[in-house]
Amino acid sequence: MEHEVMHIEASRSWWNGSAKTLCGITIPKPNTYWFAWLSSNPRCPTCEAVHKAR
Repeated sequence: MEHEVMHIEASRSWWNGSAKTLCGITIPKPNTYWFAWLSSNPRCPTCEAVHKAR
């Protein structure tokens, strides 16, 4: 079973509901909020690096 990588949301569009992650991916209309520290899924290494660099 393959696990999805957990991304960290940076911002959300008021216009279309899409979310942009810290690694630059745009996810169209994500319908759930994930709490990466509560999940067993691996975290996106790029999102983690950007988060730690802040």
